[in-house]
Amino acid sequence: MAQRFGNLKVYFPNIVFKIIPDARLAKNQAAFRVPLNINKLDIKDYLTHVYNVTVTDVRTTVFPGKLAVNRYSGQKERSSRIKKAIVTMKEEFEYPKEANTDKDFGGLEMKYETLRRANKLKGWRIRPSVEMMAMRSQVRESRAATEEANTKND
Repeated sequence: MAQRFGNLKVYFPNIVFKIIPDARLAKNQAAFRVPLNINKLDIKDYLTHVYNVTVTDVRTTVFPGKLAVNRYSGQKERSSRIKKAIVTMKEEFEYPKEANTDKDFGGLEMKYETLRRANKLKGWRIRPSVEMMAMRSQVRESRAATEEANTKND
């Protein structure tokens, strides 16, 4: 009988772990913000299978939501709860470097668009400011650099 492919179901996790930098933790510990429905065993299983990390201990705490007064109705409302997990690993943990949002995720273009829209709301005729003109030239240069890099790769 021939071997059949595609019968085994593969489950990808739809869980989001947000790293919380904390200077008070030891070198082999990391803090994560996790969903409320995840338990310690799930956290350990997720980190060992997805990131190949040997987890020795998991501690979790659930922080209550902050109390705020609704400015329209005057009623007290509570924000959603947050679950924090502190994970101890066998190896030392290094926090990933912060991404450059202007370069990697189009942040410069988003800033330019918000400035352009704000200028448009000031009056019926768009008068670009000096800051907007400088940002426009930066956007054009970044677009040209990415197009040039794409043509070199092809």
